[in-house]
Amino acid sequence: MKDYQQQRVYRWEDAVVGPRCPRTIAIASAQVYVDGVWMAQGWIKPPRVQPLAKQTRRVQARASHGMLQLSSVTPGWVILHELAHALTDDGHGPNFVGMYIDLLERVENLSRLVTMVTLKQAEIDFNLGVQPLDWVIR
Repeated sequence: MKDYQQQRVYRWEDAVVGPRCPRTIAIASAQVYVDGVWMAQGWIKPPRVQPLAKQTRRVQARASHGMLQLSSVTPGWVILHELAHALTDDGHGPNFVGMYIDLLERVENLSRLVTMVTLKQAEIDFNLGVQPLDWVIR
């Protein structure tokens, strides 16, 4: 299935999220950050943090269900973006965006109202109240 809103999400992040969420996380502190996000939600088995390969140039971070690969310094919102991927199964679809909205509000204190209004303006679909995949809570 085509990831129909990926580019819109990236443009929205550049315009809305990045300017409002300036925190960066060094790779040495990233596992503590990820563990804290996970624990604050009451989830178990946080993804393991690993550095991205040094030759990686096109992405700042990458995620799978059990692992997060990060640059030497990564914006906090990028880590939350990747965690939302680890928690959902729909690329940059409505469930991913809904989970991401929730993480941005809880961790970066980015107003849910701001995210919802700006997402609508950017024509990005989202589902609120998304539950994480089963592996997170078992």
